[in-house]
Amino acid sequence: MKTFADLARELTALEQVQADLAAIAARTDTDRRYELIQLRKALSQQIARVGQTGELIFGTDADPAVSQAYRDKLSRMRSAAAMHQANWPAVRLDEADDEYRRSALRVREANREFVAWTRDALARAGHRT
Repeated sequence: MKTFADLARELTALEQVQADLAAIAARTDTDRRYELIQLRKALSQQIARVGQTGELIFGTDADPAVSQAYRDKLSRMRSAAAMHQANWPAVRLDEADDEYRRSALRVREANREFVAWTRDALARAGHRT
């Protein structure tokens, strides 16, 4: 059975992948496209792990309003990441401009909102993260 601590660890891993992705935007070396692709895969996998772990905690036994809020915030984060990746494939990384940065910022904001809400919900349930 997954625990609050398991979800807290998955959230920390999600934050790390997001931070690594943010760091790519400042780079200009030739390896960054390959690393971006690898990090995007890692992000997708980490979002899935967070979703699976969180569903065990905020799923059917939780307050329905909390369950729905969890799913809504997770969906918003997933959607923001998917839309950004669809609009900005790695081959367009050299075209990074204000539009790219705004898109990446929306992903980071959705991620921060989700993580903050989830950590708060865990704290309200009696677990410190």
